[in-house]
Amino acid sequence: MVSVREYFDNIWKTVKSTTVGMRITGKYFLQKPITVQYPDERLPIPDRYRGIHYLEQEKCIDCLACARACPIDCIEMDAIRHGKELEWISFTLDYQKCMFCELCVYPCPKDCIHMGTEFALTTTDRSELNLDLLSYKGMAPDARVRMREAEAKKKAKAEAKALAAEEKSNGEEGGSGEAGGGKDGA
Repeated sequence: MVSVREYFDNIWKTVKSTTVGMRITGKYFLQKPITVQYPDERLPIPDRYRGIHYLEQEKCIDCLACARACPIDCIEMDAIRHGKELEWISFTLDYQKCMFCELCVYPCPKDCIHMGTEFALTTTDRSELNLDLLSYKGMAPDARVRMREAEAKKKAKAEAKALAAEEKSNGEEGGSGEAGGGKDGA
């Protein structure tokens, strides 16, 4: 049987522990809430966060260094070179395989692939996790202009060279006839 003293001792311990717990609750009750309404609001993301990749396509030279550095071969690049200009076909990254190790970023000589701060890869279809990082396909408009200018210069050089060769051959024919006429007349 419980004595009266033990009974009141248990009541005192209960009140004391409830007071300690309510003091902690009261301290947080008076503070501003830290709940973030996720889709509408986001917490700040650290600078070194490794999220979804992004590509600075204008800088990329299609050297395949990032694809070779990837330990699980989730990067595939395809482009056609037209002299110094690139015509992009695809630059895909398979996020079903990617482990966000950032090993593809460091070997890039032009520093054109980066880890972004976006992290939402929510989808119901796994095929949507194979992302194309290109902002445009084909050639950039300014690259197309540079390629046409280079082709025009190359064509002009070839025409000038052909014209110079033709003048040289015409000059040699005319010069040899005069020199021969001079010998015959003497």
